[in-house]
Amino acid sequence: MLTNDETKRLKQAILAAIASPLIGSIEDYSWEAIFHYIKNIPLSDPALGRSKLLYDAVDSKTASGWSLKSLQLNSLTTDNTFLFVIQRADIIKKAIQLGVPSLNLQSSPAQLGTAIIQHWNEKIRSSQTAQNVINSYEGILLKNREGNEYVYCEYPLNPLDPNVFSWAWAIDKKTGEVGAGLQGSIAGKTQLVWYKNQKQLFRSRTIPAAAIRLKIERTRLTIDRYVETIFAALQTQTNTQDFVP
Repeated sequence: MLTNDETKRLKQAILAAIASPLIGSIEDYSWEAIFHYIKNIPLSDPALGRSKLLYDAVDSKTASGWSLKSLQLNSLTTDNTFLFVIQRADIIKKAIQLGVPSLNLQSSPAQLGTAIIQHWNEKIRSSQTAQNVINSYEGILLKNREGNEYVYCEYPLNPLDPNVFSWAWAIDKKTGEVGAGLQGSIAGKTQLVWYKNQKQLFRSRTIPAAAIRLKIERTRLTIDRYVETIFAALQTQTNTQDFVP
């Protein structure tokens, strides 16, 4: 979890991002950039290329890596559960690679579930090796629709144990027939959902009591003031007058 100083930097960065009239809300790369600022990790220009590896931020000094997500929820209360995409998992196409060449959509839920977890675990392990990560986390920034409340949640991110999961196809509440989502549960609580049509794997998380909560007063710069400020900063950073409004 974040230190007091990092929490202060989180609030400052959110305020700075919201102040920009060019940003509607904090998501995707803007959250990644904010997190790098929080942790004082060097940030590369996304125009130079984006990695498809798991960790969006890596602190080489501590061998720590974070997979980062930003989500908007209707409720930010403690113990609220939410789902989010963690991976595209086309396990049928990769059946041979996974060592189960006979795998298909008619395979048992348990067989499909084992392949799903194997596919996800391989992603974690290969990214840890490639990105030199030992301490593995998920860093999730939650926000309300109004963009004035934020919750930071951090979870350990380690390979899953396939033996503790039970798998079953969800039942469509309207038709009573088997639905498109395969649910992986632990002790009766859904932890993973795999959709056979989109081949997307979702994970369930619960907002912990230890989550960091921030209330923000939204103040937006005018576009003119913003552009003038940015140009002035560019001139100072580059020590040149090339940037003239």
